[in-house]
Amino acid sequence: MDGEPSRPPESAAEDRLRWNARYRRATPSFEPHPLADAAWAAGLPPGPVLELACGRSGSALALAERGRHVLAVDVSDVALAQLACRARQRRPAGQLACVRADLRTFVPRRATCALVLSTRFWDPDVFRTARQAVLPGGLLAWEALADSEEAGAQPRPYRVRHGALGAALGPGWEVLAERRGPHATTSVLARATP
Repeated sequence: MDGEPSRPPESAAEDRLRWNARYRRATPSFEPHPLADAAWAAGLPPGPVLELACGRSGSALALAERGRHVLAVDVSDVALAQLACRARQRRPAGQLACVRADLRTFVPRRATCALVLSTRFWDPDVFRTARQAVLPGGLLAWEALADSEEAGAQPRPYRVRHGALGAALGPGWEVLAERRGPHATTSVLARATP
């Protein structure tokens, strides 16, 4: 599949330390991602939301404030602590649970989520697993860093070419939108057909 990592993956511990350092340096904004807003506007069936590689997600907070039960999963305990602290301050109507996990080994229950959301993250194996977690009629909203489309450009790790997300869904999905985004990203919003 397009976007397969071309370098040895970091260990979960190395990944956690790298992201923890990054989250300690930057001030959190907790702004919801436009892809989460697009998913909400497209209409969600009843059911929980799963956000993968959530960081300190304003999307998870916004969806919980709209009454959804949200499971926010990330490798960074620093980001999750910041997210949990903000959730306690804002007291969302729904429930927000934070789980620290390496997404390469995290396996959500199949066909249980009204929405699976991930932004600025790409791993083809995690994407395949995430698809399976969406219940019939539910949505998959995924954004990844985009690979260069210049002739002769070599694929880079953890990036995907524009159009590859929708193509990777396979049968049983209706692509509602596939877009190039700011900051060299590509995204797909798709509904699992009932």
